[in-house]
Amino acid sequence: MRSKLLILLAVLPAGVFGVAENARADNGASGSTGTVQVGNTSVSPSATAGSSSAGTTLSAPTSVAGSGNNTASNSVGAVQVGGGNTSSGSTGVVQSSAVSSNPSASAAAEGNSAGAGVPITVGGGGQNSASSSSGAVQVGGGNSADSSTGAAQVGGAEASPAVGAAAAGSAAAAAVAVGSPGSGNDAAGSTGTVQIGGGNTASDSTAGIQSGPLAAEPAVTVTPTTPIPVPPAIVPATGAQSAAAPTAGAAAATPPSAGPTGGRTIEQATPTPGTRRTLGTQKQPDRPAVLGQLPFTGLLLGLIALLGAALASAGLGLRSYAHS
Repeated sequence: MRSKLLILLAVLPAGVFGVAENARADNGASGSTGTVQVGNTSVSPSATAGSSSAGTTLSAPTSVAGSGNNTASNSVGAVQVGGGNTSSGSTGVVQSSAVSSNPSASAAAEGNSAGAGVPITVGGGGQNSASSSSGAVQVGGGNSADSSTGAAQVGGAEASPAVGAAAAGSAAAAAVAVGSPGSGNDAAGSTGTVQIGGGNTASDSTAGIQSGPLAAEPAVTVTPTTPIPVPPAIVPATGAQSAAAPTAGAAAATPPSAGPTGGRTIEQATPTPGTRRTLGTQKQPDRPAVLGQLPFTGLLLGLIALLGAALASAGLGLRSYAHS
């Protein structure tokens, strides 16, 4: 029973793979010499380096892909990369499907970062055809150079290089989208024709050079990454607030009393609001006047008068005694 189960498990996957269709492009080079054919290809090389405070990353994903099969029947020295290339009965033909690459680099250190990327795409959809041609070069899809000699065709190309950085609470970025829109070049029956971009036609021509329209869209942006502080609104003080403001200010400006120095304690009096007076004004006594006392002494006024009278009488008596 166990052996039958193992046989069933081995036969079942084989049957499934036998009836499944090949999802990749097929290559055909019947009757050809020195032919190189490569199906759709993609690579994603990358490198990273970093430490506790900084880091750097590099990457360059690239792909060459097209739709359809590669055919180079009865050809000599044909090179085909991707899918959908045809060069039957040709000599020295190089064909490549659309190429897409997006190299980029980024770095970060101590809260600051910077990055750059250059996505590039050459060619679009469609197939390349250079049957019965000699020395033809086709890059991108949708190019036709049948029965031609020395034709070079490059499909529409687009590039969008961009650079960005973030530091000191702000971020800045700059990008330039450059491209030649369009797809498909036609140089059937031509000699020495060069076509760049898409939508070019030079059938039965000699030494023709064609280029599609070129468009560029630069863009620069600068944005703050941290909010800008807004100062508080100033509200005019009312009567109660105006009277309390000096008191709060005086209390805040009061220095702390010093600690003990040499067995003595030095204390600084706290200024009391309203104790200062304007220069030139008279100061009124702090306590009410008391009748019957000599000012600023506290002595009885009658006692002082009696003492003065006694001294005056004594003086007059001494004077009269001196004249007698």
